[in-house]
Amino acid sequence: MEVSTENGYFHGYAKKFRRALGVKEFEQFAALATDQERFTFVNELKWRVVNDLPLERAEQGEGKCMDKAREGEAQGRKLARDEDWPGALKCYNQSYLLIPEQNAHDKALLLDNRAQVLLQLGKADQALEDIDRAVSYGFPKDRLAELWERKAQIFQSKKDFKAAVECYDKVVHCLQRCCTLPDAERDGKIRELQKITDTVYYQYKNVQKYLEPPKGDRVFRPHLDGGVLYECNETDGRFATAQTNLRPNQLILKEKPHVAALVKEYSLTHCSHCFERIEILYCCPQCTDVVFCSGRCERAACGSYHRYECGFLRTLWKSGATIVSHLALRIITQKPCSYFEGIRDELPHLEASFTDKLTSDDYRKVFNLVTHSDKRNTEDYLIWTLMATMLNSVLRQGRYTTTNQPDDGFLGYLLLHNLQIVNYSAHDVSEVQRKRPNESGTSVAIGAALYPMLALFNHSCDPGIVRYFTGTTVHVRTIKNIAAGSIIAENYGPLYTKVPRTERRESLARNYRFDCCCQACEADWPAYADMDQSVIRFRCTGPACQEALLFDLSSECYTVRCGVCGQTVDIMERIKMLQEAKMLSRFNEASHLYQVGLFEHALSKYAAIMIIMDKILMPPYRDYHLCQQGIRRCCLDLGSCYIECPATDK
Repeated sequence: MEVSTENGYFHGYAKKFRRALGVKEFEQFAALATDQERFTFVNELKWRVVNDLPLERAEQGEGKCMDKAREGEAQGRKLARDEDWPGALKCYNQSYLLIPEQNAHDKALLLDNRAQVLLQLGKADQALEDIDRAVSYGFPKDRLAELWERKAQIFQSKKDFKAAVECYDKVVHCLQRCCTLPDAERDGKIRELQKITDTVYYQYKNVQKYLEPPKGDRVFRPHLDGGVLYECNETDGRFATAQTNLRPNQLILKEKPHVAALVKEYSLTHCSHCFERIEILYCCPQCTDVVFCSGRCERAACGSYHRYECGFLRTLWKSGATIVSHLALRIITQKPCSYFEGIRDELPHLEASFTDKLTSDDYRKVFNLVTHSDKRNTEDYLIWTLMATMLNSVLRQGRYTTTNQPDDGFLGYLLLHNLQIVNYSAHDVSEVQRKRPNESGTSVAIGAALYPMLALFNHSCDPGIVRYFTGTTVHVRTIKNIAAGSIIAENYGPLYTKVPRTERRESLARNYRFDCCCQACEADWPAYADMDQSVIRFRCTGPACQEALLFDLSSECYTVRCGVCGQTVDIMERIKMLQEAKMLSRFNEASHLYQVGLFEHALSKYAAIMIIMDKILMPPYRDYHLCQQGIRRCCLDLGSCYIECPATDK
């Protein structure tokens, strides 16, 4: 991947900077030995063309518009009257995004309206959160009793009688302090509420002893199968191997990312923090560039990385900066500057025995991922370093660092380092998208993320795993038998079943700087369409022999002698074993389970077929690949999915 595209202003800026360098200066840059030196060198020279870098922070509130917000709210009220609750919610979401922060009164009224729609949609918890926000935005005091009564009724329906009593007490308090009702009507209302409160309080006391203690938020626990071991050698670097025999359909890894970012196209449809599709919109008070799925995600983002990125996202998108550049920047902005200063002296001395024990959110865990800096040409390096200076300008202008803090190039060096580790170790985060429920879906990249443990899995054109995503969380399952001691490989792009070996190797060398020597490349396995169905590849039955015995279906001789170990194999016996296993009926059953949405059951069926086939046959062959594809489909559907038209047309 590149750090920028050609259709943004950074491309022209970089070309002009390159022309501004003399031959001697370019040679000086080429002779530099460290990224710290490279960043400092370019950062001191960039001012020659800095006027060609339109990197300005948008003013607070840019994109907000009260007139458009009122139009959306009016449309939402109309749809609510027609009981089109999903349509009303969409309108209220858009209106909420557009209301300027200073229009707190309008926000409060809108949130009250949205809370009522959410109740109609059966989303009580989200309605409660909107009511609380409406109060915090200064909901009119003479109408506060309405909100507290609505909250009380919600808690009562949830059988949270204690909270309901507290809210009914608030209603009475509001009526006594600020109420536009006539005195007699107000007093009657208070007496009625007190009777309801007494009833609810009795319910609370009556069931209190039977209530379970409230459950806290479920804590995410990363998972790494005990059968996975990380090893290291000079040729392959660090890589994952199987410590025990792994079977198909084993969940071997579940991991949260160290950093994640959405691509621009999905910045207003998915939560910027967790990548969930937006149903109930929360937003940044100052910009309209990102949205969030909950108050929790909004607070997490605006309290860390977004406070520095806010106002810069549009100009970064216009610059042509790719997701690689965005991730490199966010690795920094998601933590305070003091954090990196605190670990600065440790970074050159990190050992795997130490970093392996760290959590995924610790920068030291990703710092030593591959950069391939020794394989990058000088022209390429110059562009990447210039991008690091631009990202560093975002940090300075965004006040990530204080104005009196000297810029010694440390953060710029980290940005350049991050660009390289992200380029070779990050993964696309995908979502399955389909028009209608029964149509075949397409896996679409909605963003990218860096997963420290997944990043250590090496490549094969015949991978042993499939990965899928729920939000930003990655799940990894095996899709074939992996013997103890073997590499657990994933795939960085082209599969042997689809792309010829020469094209695969060229792509991998160009994008990932290595020559692929996987089994599919070494043996030049045929693509799926070219596999000869008239020849069956039987596994030799000799002890520890891994040779494939090729049997032509037109042959009348049903014994084959292995040319490696000398074992004579009874082919007829092998064929009978396949027939008795009823592979076709099992495969059809697995496919039916997938079609009706029983993905876990289908996975088990596909895996069982593969285990049987693996005892008798040797890849590559079509049936094995079809089962792997079945597992892939099931896994993708267990992850994030979006159906554009979930209901059938009337």
